Amino acid sequence: MHDADLRVARKLGLYGSVTTIDKDTFPNHFLQKWKMEQLVKACIETPRMPHEDEEQYAQRVYDISNTKSRVASDFGKKVHDALDNYPAPPPADVEHWYNQFATFHQANVSEKISSERVLLDHDIGVAGRCDFVGVMRGDGGGKVVDDYKTQDVKTDKKGRKTPNYYDSWARQLAFYAVAYAKEVGEFPAIPRCRSVVIDSNPGGEIYVKLWDHKEIVAAYEEFVAGTWLWCRKRNYWPNGSPWRIESIPEITL
Repeated sequence: MHDADLRVARKLGLYGSVTTIDKDTFPNHFLQKWKMEQLVKACIETPRMPHEDEEQYAQRVYDISNTKSRVASDFGKKVHDALDNYPAPPPADVEHWYNQFATFHQANVSEKISSERVLLDHDIGVAGRCDFVGVMRGDGGGKVVDDYKTQDVKTDKKGRKTPNYYDSWARQLAFYAVAYAKEVGEFPAIPRCRSVVIDSNPGGEIYVKLWDHKEIVAAYEEFVAGTWLWCRKRNYWPNGSPWRIESIPEITL
C-alpha cells in the first residue's frame, strides 16, 4: 500500500518497503547534493516576479528545480514498464532503449522465472517488488536477480562512460535475493545479483554490474541492521515483536 502511513501500517500489520527503509536509513548524499545544485541553479535562473511574495516565489523556484528530476523519473518509469512487459511491443517513444535491452536480454538470460515478483522476508518484516528472476547465460550460469535502473551516464575526462553503482542498489538486490531464496526453499544459498543500467541518453547503451557475492553478503548485513534501526525508531515491528540482529539467519559465504 504505497499511500499507507505508520498508523495504517500498525492497524493492518503491513510490512515495510525495502526502498522506503533504505532511503530513510541510508540517505543518498550524492542525490541530496544534486538536488541542492538544481535548487541553486533554479534560483539563479529564475527572477522573482513583482506580484510574488516570498512564499510564492520560493514554491515556484522549488517546482522548477524539481523539473529535471520529474522528467527523469517519468522516463525511467516508462522504460521500466516496457522492460517488465518484455517481449511485448513497447511504446514508440522508448522503443530504442527497449531494443537495446532486448539485445542484452537475449545474450545474457537463458530462462525467465518471474518478473515484478512481490517478495517478503518474514524474519525482518520487509516486502519489495523484484524486477526479474531468471537463469543467467554465461558467467557460470545459475539463477540471477536483476534490478533495472535508468541513469544519465556521464562521460569522464578520458572520454569513458561509466555508470554510478550505488550501495543502495546492492542492499536492495541482497534483500530480493534472500527473500526469493527463502520463498523457494534454497536459503542460505542465494541467486547472484546484477544491476542492469540503461543509459537515458541517445544511444541507450546497457551497462551491467554482476555484484561479487561478498559484496551482497555485506549489503544484506547492512540492510538488516538498517531495518532494525528503522523499526526501533518507530517502535513498529511488523512481524509482531522486536527481533535481534544476531537472530537473523545468515547467507552462505
